[in-house]
Amino acid sequence: MTRRGVLLDRDGTIIVDSGYVGAVEDVVFIDGAIEAIARLNAAGLPVAVVTNQAGVARGMYELADVELVQKHMVAELARMGARVDAWFFCPYHPDGVVSAFARTSADRKPAPGMAIAAAGVLDLDLTACWVVGDSDCDVDLARAVGARPIRVGADRADREQDANAVADLAAAVDLILAEHAAGQIASAAVPAAFPAHKYRDAGCFAAEYSSELARAMGTVPPGRFESAAGLLDRAYKRGSTVFSCGNGGSASIANHFQCDHVKGVRNGTGLLTRVQSLSTNVEILSAIANDNGYENVFDYQLQSHARPGDVLVAVSSSGRSPNIVRALEWCRENDVETVALTGFTGGPARELATVSIHVDSGNYGVIEDAHQACMHLLAQYVRQAMMSDDDVSTQVF
Repeated sequence: MTRRGVLLDRDGTIIVDSGYVGAVEDVVFIDGAIEAIARLNAAGLPVAVVTNQAGVARGMYELADVELVQKHMVAELARMGARVDAWFFCPYHPDGVVSAFARTSADRKPAPGMAIAAAGVLDLDLTACWVVGDSDCDVDLARAVGARPIRVGADRADREQDANAVADLAAAVDLILAEHAAGQIASAAVPAAFPAHKYRDAGCFAAEYSSELARAMGTVPPGRFESAAGLLDRAYKRGSTVFSCGNGGSASIANHFQCDHVKGVRNGTGLLTRVQSLSTNVEILSAIANDNGYENVFDYQLQSHARPGDVLVAVSSSGRSPNIVRALEWCRENDVETVALTGFTGGPARELATVSIHVDSGNYGVIEDAHQACMHLLAQYVRQAMMSDDDVSTQVF
């Protein structure tokens, strides 16, 4: 499902940023901000607030104070017929003085944690959303998740130079509603390349790699997992065969798919699945490649083994591999449903598949890690769906 929404910064966007706003008496709404949010509500666009609240880590106020400010804002919004559908804040900062909050966090903007959480709660496609804020970290958050950034608080000179810069939230909503009415996809930015610079500390690289992986996973609309899981579940229950295929690192994921979707899914369910990896038999692969061309190694096998009602899971970071594309085309012509796991731009595979699980990243390692996670989560979801609550709580997954 592709659901648009708007992610709003708090201080400097909705209320005046007077410096670490941690008390109700310090809350001053920016002129026109409440009315602007009400217009988003009227247009049916979900609204989330994502705000860094480092004042907690710095000892300037406590978590309860953030919640009181939020409660006050909710009441003031409601009084004027407006609402925020979900609120998220990050109390962490690595330079904090309160030990419980003195650390880095994948939730602290521009890291994508809060945006990913908002997408999960509101069922958003982040690449079809807008992020509105007054600082670089808001713009960078938008770019990190592939959303459309709009900077507020810009002066006339900035607005003349940058089409994404506007005076205030009211002007940002004018822009959002115009694009929404025109049916334009909000996403205007490809996520920045990772890594974009040289790292000299492995710990720092690990932290940012993890953030990039979380961001990439968050670009998959939750409904795509539901569609893929349903397709697999129905195939398993009716005794159809599920095939998997991939090249290189993706071949290892295809082979691992067979392991987890046969051995793993059976544990505690008794479900006897029929799963076959087309990437695992070197003899048949090399024979087909030698005599018929490597581009035929998967569809040739499908011609012998697949029947209408079967399913193919094709794993390809680029989505352009000729043997993957040919296999998906053959399946489309022969009543075999397909799931494609892709990255980068997704290539032809993204469009050919019955269900497309596209990971929006430009890093091979991140894409393959995300595909591996997708393979695992689909197996575990199908498995636990066939168990009782008590069985799930006592099994090891």
